[in-house]
Amino acid sequence: MNVSGESRAWANRNESVLILLLCVAAAIRVLIFSAAFPFFSNIDEDLHFDLVTQYSHARLPQSFARLQEETLNWIVPYASPEFLFTADRFPEGKFPSPIWKQSWSQIEPEIAVTRAAWSSEVNFESSQPPLYYTLASLWWWIGKHVGLTGLQSLYWIRFLNGLLIALMVLLGYVIARSIAPKRVELRLGVPLLLAFFPQNIFYAMNNDVLSPVCFGALFLCGLQWLRTNRPTFLLSALTGLAIAATYLTKLSNLPLVVMALVAIIAKLAPSIRQKSKTTLLAFVTLILCAAIPIGSWIVWTKYQFGDLTGSATKITLLGWTHKPFVGWWHHPIFTLRGFWVFWWNLIASFWRGEVKWHGQLLNCPVADDFYTISTLVLLGAALLGLRKKAGLSTFERQAIAIAALSFIAAVGFLALLSIQFDFGNCINPSRAHPYFTSGRLLSGALIPFALFYVYGISWILRRINSALPILVLGVLVMFVITSEIKINRAAFESEHNWFHL
Repeated sequence: MNVSGESRAWANRNESVLILLLCVAAAIRVLIFSAAFPFFSNIDEDLHFDLVTQYSHARLPQSFARLQEETLNWIVPYASPEFLFTADRFPEGKFPSPIWKQSWSQIEPEIAVTRAAWSSEVNFESSQPPLYYTLASLWWWIGKHVGLTGLQSLYWIRFLNGLLIALMVLLGYVIARSIAPKRVELRLGVPLLLAFFPQNIFYAMNNDVLSPVCFGALFLCGLQWLRTNRPTFLLSALTGLAIAATYLTKLSNLPLVVMALVAIIAKLAPSIRQKSKTTLLAFVTLILCAAIPIGSWIVWTKYQFGDLTGSATKITLLGWTHKPFVGWWHHPIFTLRGFWVFWWNLIASFWRGEVKWHGQLLNCPVADDFYTISTLVLLGAALLGLRKKAGLSTFERQAIAIAALSFIAAVGFLALLSIQFDFGNCINPSRAHPYFTSGRLLSGALIPFALFYVYGISWILRRINSALPILVLGVLVMFVITSEIKINRAAFESEHNWFHL
């Protein structure tokens, strides 16, 4: 091997080690914060756990029922009041000791009251697709069979998120390297940002955590379609299964699936018009592999919940009503101030999450301002950088465009949902704040987001120094880590968490 070849091999090995370290660092970070927060967080963790218990018995939910008795048997001893209440609500101005640390016989009245309070809760997540709950129930089964019991086995379910975020970081690297193998700022910047992204959904049980992995796999498959004129049967099957997995993880991933399909169809259109048998067979294979699992779930949902997505009954139970089409256009989102309220709340939530502590949202106003402004600026920079004079190949330009448009489509989908409904007496969204701003609903777009965000930095700094984008990302990551520790440090003191077992 010549010297240049040896140098290249050495650099590739070092890069592989660095990516492995980022995957491990991301997993450890998630494990630590997951262990710091007690159960059950305010982002519907109890509802998601209720579905995990049902799937663990191979039982699909059939209605929007109250929490199962088995779920209550876990919630009552292990739930912490620290998410939604302040200490002054309790005797002597401090939170009570965890029930699981006390003698059961001495606290029977408290147990009865707690059980009654939780037993009235309706599980509005029951119609959600099954993939995450199936995976989490299998993971829980493994934990039980290695001897984990009680609170340890609950944390074991959360610790699945460590594996998922490591996979997301790895996928981010593979995608960035596939798009721009010669651009080190993308190859390393995308996994670096993903490894330390501060979204706190990864510290709780919920189906959003699987979305980045599923759509990441679909995005990677889509890139292969852009590169080839002769798609193989394997690529078609894998793409179809990735579409199915993305949809069957979370309904809010639908706009991402649509964007991927539009990109693939646009690529295939010339071959389809020419009636290429190979292309037609590949496309039919893709459709069948996606349609069979998705169609099966839709049929089940229609039969059990009354409509194709299970949303109609849920909307009724929540007290929402559909506005007439003419009423959509009176929504405040169509004003500059209203749009900024929507964007600020959604993007801040997308970055840092929605967990509350002692009744207050865990956030840092300075960080939130930075997240919302930088995302808007860098999205604009990335779109400007797609011009032909920016030095990108056609493939790079297409890939980054799809990434940016996927994120825009996901945001647009939430904007569309915001303007359709009168939210009645619902707390969030509400008539006073009629916006879907739960950033976790955008989690499927995390890898595309990281791709255009890092490219936006690179494009702005392109004429200064080639190493500067990585340096800027390093500073950004330090800022993110510092703000996240500052925001979440109070949870480590909780008597209800894993560190106080």
